[in-house]
Amino acid sequence: MGKYLHCIVKGKVHPSKISAKGLDGRDISVITQGGLSCLVSDTSCDHYPLWREHIIAHQRPIEQAMKHYDVLPFSFSNIANTGDQVREKVLKERKDEFEELFQKFKGKTEVGVKALWPDMQSVFKEIAKNSSELQRFKKRSRLTYQQQMAAGELVEKLLKQKRNEQARKILEKLKVFTDDCKESKLIGKNMVVNAAFLIDKGKEMEFSRKIKELMQEHKDIKFNSSGPFPLYNFVSLEISLV
Repeated sequence: MGKYLHCIVKGKVHPSKISAKGLDGRDISVITQGGLSCLVSDTSCDHYPLWREHIIAHQRPIEQAMKHYDVLPFSFSNIANTGDQVREKVLKERKDEFEELFQKFKGKTEVGVKALWPDMQSVFKEIAKNSSELQRFKKRSRLTYQQQMAAGELVEKLLKQKRNEQARKILEKLKVFTDDCKESKLIGKNMVVNAAFLIDKGKEMEFSRKIKELMQEHKDIKFNSSGPFPLYNFVSLEISLV
């Protein structure tokens, strides 16, 4: 029976604080060594596929622990052979690395922000209205295939420019308030921003107010904020015990 690794916690963890289950519905146990604790769950697997239910089971104990402790999350599907291996090869050998990370991210949490255009038709209309070149295409009664391709490429170019400009303004406003920012891949043509921000714990409401200010400035954009979360985008621990 192996040990699935969820996260590292500074200090000792009181078992009553963690009621969430791990992978396969297994109970969470705590391995402690030298002032650090590791939340683990028993597993008979050596690797888990990246399925939604597995990701949730990986994250749930971490997010519960975060409510009471500073945590360093492991990336998905890190598995040790035994508890002694966790104690010696993870907590003991990498103690200095973990202590440095705890010091760096002390009192920090992560929040996510997605900004989207809810009405793409309006966005396309605005682009067409402000582009004299597109207006010329629209005035033609019939376009050749090459002209249709050129018009489509121009729309994509102008859409990218608009997205980049709005994303720049949004990120500039939020970065002033936060310690760090990690941008993720945009999903779909209507997404403008997909980013995670590192902020001080206790400042979540202030961050929400910043989002509301942005909503007033960018009427054509819908904002979705989420969190607080463990530092998934800023810390991603992995082990190699081969």
